[in-house]
Amino acid sequence: MIDTYWLRFSFPTTWHYDVLRGLDYLRSAGVKPDERVAEAVEWVAKKQDPDGKWPLENVHSDRVHFDMEGVEGEPSRWNTLRALRVLDWYSTGR
Repeated sequence: MIDTYWLRFSFPTTWHYDVLRGLDYLRSAGVKPDERVAEAVEWVAKKQDPDGKWPLENVHSDRVHFDMEGVEGEPSRWNTLRALRVLDWYSTGR
């Protein structure tokens, strides 16, 4: 991992980068997953809570026009959606 800061998932990401954002981009671009993304996908899977959701871990101070999420540390519907899409992409695309 180049920067452990990238392991903290946020939404909206605005111009910031995190592992979940990168994997979701590869998924949406139609890239076939391979062993190069395995470690990153493992990190995503490890962050799932017992209720099957992913937390909001990194709230950016960038200006947004309206709040799309709750508070840091709480389950995030957007991170959960993106994580589930990434895990599905990885498991079905190999």
